[in-house]
Amino acid sequence: MNRRIPYRMIGTALLAVCALAAAPALAADEITADNWGEKVGFKPDLSVLKLPKGTLLDKTNAKEAEGLLGPGIKLLVEKYALTMKLRDYAHIHPSLGYIEATNKHRGKSKILDIGKETRKVGMAGYVAGLPFPNPQNGPEVGWNYQYSYSGDDGDLFYDVLWVSASKGVEHTEEWRWLFIMRTLNRTDLDPKPELPGFKEKRLQYVSMTYALAPYDKKGFGALYSRSIDPLDQQGHIYVPAMRRVLRNTFGTRGDTWNATDMLYEDVRGFMGYPEWMNYKLLEKKTMLFAAHSGAKFGKGSTEKNFDLKTWPHWNPRVEWELRPVYVVEMTPKFSDYPYSKMITYFDAETGLINAKEAYDKKGLLWKVMFACWAASPDMNKLPADYGPYLVVDVQADHASAINFTKSLNNRNPDPSQFTLANLRKRGT
Repeated sequence: MNRRIPYRMIGTALLAVCALAAAPALAADEITADNWGEKVGFKPDLSVLKLPKGTLLDKTNAKEAEGLLGPGIKLLVEKYALTMKLRDYAHIHPSLGYIEATNKHRGKSKILDIGKETRKVGMAGYVAGLPFPNPQNGPEVGWNYQYSYSGDDGDLFYDVLWVSASKGVEHTEEWRWLFIMRTLNRTDLDPKPELPGFKEKRLQYVSMTYALAPYDKKGFGALYSRSIDPLDQQGHIYVPAMRRVLRNTFGTRGDTWNATDMLYEDVRGFMGYPEWMNYKLLEKKTMLFAAHSGAKFGKGSTEKNFDLKTWPHWNPRVEWELRPVYVVEMTPKFSDYPYSKMITYFDAETGLINAKEAYDKKGLLWKVMFACWAASPDMNKLPADYGPYLVVDVQADHASAINFTKSLNNRNPDPSQFTLANLRKRGT
């Protein structure tokens, strides 16, 4: 049978071939969404854990995960009955805009030798994206965390719980945290890479946070910003009972946040400046953390994400997976800093802090903290959602737990709303 192929099919095929021929080949070192993990860090070794997904890891079978838990998390399992539901590893990449910026500006960032100085800027040349793909030392890991992908802005609603192992939940507050994470170094939203006016003020971050409940705390809020220079945070606090705004230097290194078990710097793992710490890369390894925690959101999710009824009343109900991790020792340059050292576990794919162990002046383990994340609604455009966050004072048998009931990112808030007038308005 004589079969004829329509000319339009031939034309379409020829166009496709030409398009493929014209398409530029990827450079050998180009970073993409598919190869992000191996290009900027390393792949996890999935052979180190033989237990299948769905297994509940606890103190009865923790030996099956020997070496996959840091001393802090291991203590939470053995002493405080933390259980860990296992799931399969899943790859994470940042937004396409962040990847594009990483490729465009590779090699521009340089760490400066500032010695024991704490007030001098410690890096030059950074524009946007990940400063140091495939970091070779502790300082590069530390700076990668500071500029890890978390979107250009966020609007978070969260519960804060004060929990005693002996008494259970002592107090609960509801808060809202609205911030522009990147006034400079932006990758997702126009204008890129910076919002007008902020570079001149040397501000890389602005934030407003205020209490929603209980009634005696409602309206208490703070407006603050982060400088390009490694300075203590400057800001303003609105006190409803006084009906006035107080200027304050807060979040000073070593200050406790909101009378909880965490310092201001413990928020998100470490909110201080890299210039304040010495970083030593101890090892690269595969470990268990909650990067796709399966956390619930919405009203009532705190009781779902934390087991508040069973001793010690603070354990999260989340899923854990194998993650590629940089283990870094952080020691403060300040002699009066509350912690003598911190062992910090940085995720090699995300750059974020998965967990941290803080030691007191005697060198004894004092606090164990770990962050849980939830899958991004759209990895090409949005960061991972914030999941439960836990800080345990193992010397006092006390914890502070944070549960995010709503996690919104890249909403493009109007920068002009971060004003004293708006702080007063929200407070009343």
